[in-house]
Amino acid sequence: MYIKDGKKYNCCESVLLFVNEKLSLPGFNESNIRAASNLGGGGSGWGSLCGAINGGCQIYGLLMGPSGDESPEEFLEIKERMKEKNQIFIRAFEEKWGSCNCFDILGYDTRTPEGKRIHEERKADGTNFCGDIVRWSAKKIIELVESDPDIHVR
Repeated sequence: MYIKDGKKYNCCESVLLFVNEKLSLPGFNESNIRAASNLGGGGSGWGSLCGAINGGCQIYGLLMGPSGDESPEEFLEIKERMKEKNQIFIRAFEEKWGSCNCFDILGYDTRTPEGKRIHEERKADGTNFCGDIVRWSAKKIIELVESDPDIHVR
């Protein structure tokens, strides 16, 4: 996980911050972190789509997303192209980690008292592997973006 000034960022925020350090994402600012602050743990701890994937989706949006000034046709074309690129990352993520859903990957539900206990124990003893997922995701996105001739990073 990304840690700075005594603050430990969630999986979504961490992926954004790690990738931004390497690629200087266009338009990246504190609003992106605010938007990502509620997407850790599969969306506010709900256990759905992994926050690392949510971060990846936001990165592709920053790199390729439409501005809203395009014609309706261009708008749809840009979004379709962006989704295709993002789904390459999501497919690789699912192949690596076995699922895209937080609780499936963790193997427990942090919304329950038992799941919270397990989660806290694993964080305390270092057996929680969310940091591994975040680092892998950031590296994979950087690799995909840097090798893609259709994506131009400043």
